[in-house]
Amino acid sequence: MPSDPRVQLLAELADDTRYAVLERLEEGPASASELSEMLRLAPPRLANHLRRLRDAGLVAVSHHGRLAIYQLAEPGLREIFSMLNGLRGTPPKTGGRVPAGATCYDHLAGWLGVALMDHLVQSGALHARDGEGELGLGPAAPGIFADLGVELPRTRPRRMLAFSCMDSHAGRPHLGGQLGAQLAASIRERGWAEPTGRPRRLAVTTAGNRALRRLGIDVPATADSSSEGNWAGDDSVIGQ
Repeated sequence: MPSDPRVQLLAELADDTRYAVLERLEEGPASASELSEMLRLAPPRLANHLRRLRDAGLVAVSHHGRLAIYQLAEPGLREIFSMLNGLRGTPPKTGGRVPAGATCYDHLAGWLGVALMDHLVQSGALHARDGEGELGLGPAAPGIFADLGVELPRTRPRRMLAFSCMDSHAGRPHLGGQLGAQLAASIRERGWAEPTGRPRRLAVTTAGNRALRRLGIDVPATADSSSEGNWAGDDSVIGQ
């Protein structure tokens, strides 16, 4: 019986070191020395794991002089990471402030992501269905998504269309998948949120707050996740 490539992929992911490498590379490229230091792993042992990941087509390497830089080669890994995080169940709240805007892989997180998810579900644009976090389109989807600058795909996308991704900051879900990525891109292109210079943090702009409120979406600046409904502070972004 021929080996199933999906099983081979899972075998590569089912290793603490290789999975840690992939999670680090999801944040951006890194050299072998950076990975070795982060993992506290001797370079020869790390080299074996990196070779397996290259052979599996999960990472790519480029050489700059004597420096080898590794990066993710399979964009679908971000979807896998998101789904695995959701399978772990609702993460405990940290007791710290929840950022108004943040990114999770290529979709929106923080209160911005959570508020948009609530809006899409409550308006009938999305509804839950059987499956691990997968979401189906509701009858209101074309109009509601159009209001947010998102056109529904006319053909089946390569990645999952929409799924519920548990937000590690708020302990509540935001939107992942193809529509989550399109929504994040639209929010930034419209100038409703902008990068802050801090990793994975977004500031919700004044224009963004006004536009979202016109749609019935209210995004608090920050929130203390240890006290429900009690917004704390005026900062639009909180560091990790």
